[in-house]
Amino acid sequence: MLEHRVHLRVEDWDDVAFREAVDSAWARVRQGPEAIDSTTAAAHLQLLLRKSGYPHASVEIHKTVDEALHHVAHFEVSKEIRATAHA
Repeated sequence: MLEHRVHLRVEDWDDVAFREAVDSAWARVRQGPEAIDSTTAAAHLQLLLRKSGYPHASVEIHKTVDEALHHVAHFEVSKEIRATAHA
């Protein structure tokens, strides 16, 4: 069986309460039915964070084609929606 992996980065690391909310939400996502490296898992994580008192929390997903083929993703979690440039 192929292992699904996520590198989880919390932007607001100094905010202990937010970090704990991320840990709690991530534990729930990992127990869910979706593959943890999927867009659905990232959306679930974002929804849980918003319901736990962070209404502007956002999760950005980054992965290369090779990473996608190997079921690896990078999730960047932030308390606020970040402006990103998309070309």
